[in-house]
Amino acid sequence: MKTALRTRTLSAIALAATGALALAGCGSSGGDADTGGTVTLTFSSWLPTQDQWSEIIEAFEEENPDIDIEFSRDEDYASYLTNLDNAILAGETPDLYGVQVGSSFDDYAEFALPVDDYAAGWIDGVSEGALEQTTTTDGTLAAVPLLTAGMQFYLYNQTLFEELGLSLPTDYDSLLEMSEAAREAGIAPMAMGAGDTWHSADFFVWLSNQFGEGGDIYRAASGDIPWDSDSLVAAAEVWQSLFADGIFQDGATTTTTYPSARDDYFLARRALGMPTGSWHVGATLSTSPEVPGSEVEGDAIGMAPFPTLGETDAGATSGVDFAIAVSGDIDEAKQEAAATFVEFMAVGAGQQIWVNRLQGFPVATDVDVELKEGESELAQESVALVTETMQASEYPRKLVSPGNDSLETDLGVVLQNIADGADPASELATLND
Repeated sequence: MKTALRTRTLSAIALAATGALALAGCGSSGGDADTGGTVTLTFSSWLPTQDQWSEIIEAFEEENPDIDIEFSRDEDYASYLTNLDNAILAGETPDLYGVQVGSSFDDYAEFALPVDDYAAGWIDGVSEGALEQTTTTDGTLAAVPLLTAGMQFYLYNQTLFEELGLSLPTDYDSLLEMSEAAREAGIAPMAMGAGDTWHSADFFVWLSNQFGEGGDIYRAASGDIPWDSDSLVAAAEVWQSLFADGIFQDGATTTTTYPSARDDYFLARRALGMPTGSWHVGATLSTSPEVPGSEVEGDAIGMAPFPTLGETDAGATSGVDFAIAVSGDIDEAKQEAAATFVEFMAVGAGQQIWVNRLQGFPVATDVDVELKEGESELAQESVALVTETMQASEYPRKLVSPGNDSLETDLGVVLQNIADGADPASELATLND
């Protein structure tokens, strides 16, 4: 099963954009001209959050008063990609735009300026492993990684666990015990955002490595083994049981991670836990902007790796969660300003500011997370546990499948069908087409 990515392929966008640029005589740099010695750059992304951005941009503009950044953000990643596609199609690629690694990375990299053209003097301050993930299949370093992240973790309400007399789950059986106790109390056990194809796919990539010898899902993505191989079917059967056995909330396949699982369940004190990525460990901190004013304000919030569900503890999956690309159409004056901003975010003060908010973990080799004094013991333990788990990660979070940039979406749809009761083997087999 191969569906078109967001109803059209990026190769078609590339052809249309080329024609649009020829007619318009300008690219992304054809918008606001420099005025009064100030360079204005457009930056489109789904990250940073608005709360994180205010701190970042204040520090950047203090260092660089001659550079203005016009930041536009979509909270929903799918909406962001749709808007980015439309901008590319119109020949209005943002000067700077956020990208993720994975099956569609090469397509968006096609519109980016090679990193060596603007970052040769400082790019060696970024870890080699992160740079490998933002290098295209033809060997071009096309975007600068800014944050790494991993799966699969979960936020939990320690106060609610204690009220129900529960300990944190360690295996499938204890997840079932937790589920029974939560449902008797009228709340959800785990609030899963399986309505997001990206989250379903991320969870399954993590889960699949616990079966067989591990790593079969990457071989399936490369076409080396069929998707309905025994180990992947076994993983899909456990995935299905999480829904059938009530460990995930009712209606999980129509629930988005953000805002629904987070706001309508976890922050509303209607769930014991919420499966999420390592980036959400910031919710355990006193500085979290999410908790104040919610129903869980005053509760002790922690984060832990999701319990192993398969034959082997394969650890977390990890990888570059956010990278920034500079438009290939940018003019020389803007290129210098863009390089200044990207450097600030990758190896400068912006990197430190952002990782301290725990949206992700650093790519700069000389940057570590710095917590403010006075954080609770639970918060400190959560950050340390997530950090250690990430450092021990051996498997990548995202799948790479050259020529099939819709793989994550297709896999997510298959997993939603399985969660709703479809036969795991038959559904996985559709990905062989």
